[in-house]
Amino acid sequence: MDISTRFPRRSPTGFWTSKCLVGGLIILLGWGASSAFGQTFSRGPFRLNIGAILGATWTDNANASEDDPASEFSIFTGPTISGDITLAPRIAGGQPLTVSLSMAYTVSYSFGDEVEDRFDAPIAVSVVLPIYFYGWDVVLSDSFRFSNDPLEKTFAFNRDEVPEYNNTAQISIGRRFGRLGINLTGSRSDRWLPDDPEQEETTYTVSLTPSYFLREGYAVFTSGSLFWTLRPDPLRSDVEGYSVAVGVTGQITQNLSGSASVGYSHLTLVDRRQLNPSPPPTYLPLGDDNVDGITSTIALNYSNPLRPNTTYSIAFSRSPGITAALENSDITEATSVTLAIAHQLSRHLTLAPVVSWIYLEDVSDIGDGEKTHIVQVRTGLSRQFGRKLRGDLTHTFQTRNSNLAGQSYDVNTVTVTLSYQF
Repeated sequence: MDISTRFPRRSPTGFWTSKCLVGGLIILLGWGASSAFGQTFSRGPFRLNIGAILGATWTDNANASEDDPASEFSIFTGPTISGDITLAPRIAGGQPLTVSLSMAYTVSYSFGDEVEDRFDAPIAVSVVLPIYFYGWDVVLSDSFRFSNDPLEKTFAFNRDEVPEYNNTAQISIGRRFGRLGINLTGSRSDRWLPDDPEQEETTYTVSLTPSYFLREGYAVFTSGSLFWTLRPDPLRSDVEGYSVAVGVTGQITQNLSGSASVGYSHLTLVDRRQLNPSPPPTYLPLGDDNVDGITSTIALNYSNPLRPNTTYSIAFSRSPGITAALENSDITEATSVTLAIAHQLSRHLTLAPVVSWIYLEDVSDIGDGEKTHIVQVRTGLSRQFGRKLRGDLTHTFQTRNSNLAGQSYDVNTVTVTLSYQF
């Protein structure tokens, strides 16, 4: 189902009619939710928090273009829902089954230099079902997301829309045996891109992670994973492989928490083929190819006891091979670093700058050899207005620097958002 629709140019009457409809919808949403639910909807098995968002965005390069940038202004609104539902069945020990749910639906109405209106409907839904069964922690979860922003895709440029649907279903089973712990996880991730079918893929992953707790909340672990990536495009090879890692996770010190690991990964590109353009077009078999290398991940949070109003976060990752990252790459080496700071200026005002860098390099022998640096600098300012209303002002600068002509861009975006919890 495609929920992104482009509308033709509208008359002034139609323009103001649309604005009135959007405004009326917001008023009806707020009145209906507040009168029906109050602060929290709690009836029978349902306990839900209802909210709504309203905002506006301006960008100087909506089509992520190097040579022909186009500015655009848009407004957006939509409801948010979070909470849980208690199901009737009960498991061993009389524990009820509880489903956790969160959802956000946003309608965006855009118009830019071409006086063209666009309607986007990004959606995010997640469901989590935790179960405690004879000493084992079992968690079933599923998350779905639709997005249409080209800046969220590392392969996108010279476009103002890149619709993408993602769904991940996962089951996790774990248990503690004193200081020892074990966790088994299986997942399936599906990625659909109607305008970019060559980027579509389905990935199956199975992971086993034994751990030893040095103290409560802090453990060393080792993990092993098997994965299979299936790609429908005949020119994109299926990928299978494994990875192993060792690391630490939890409350490392009183002021430092997070995880860090280092490992090794092996991938096999199965039955590679190349298109022979001479008539009649045929596929030339190239055999298998292997990609090996060191993997590492770091995700740490630090709070200075002398400055309790400021927290620091750093994330680092490196992989010798990932898929669906560049436009014409079968396999891509990826390195990324993110630094974030959250500083509480006052009781209700928070400043949150974030800097991130991604380096992508095509390492397949049948690609175009692209090497790309993507840098993003985002500064956010949030203000709490009482218990229910929150305002956010965000400026984002993102640059893509590619060694291939016409595949770089610079983008500035300013977004103002109001979030209300009924």
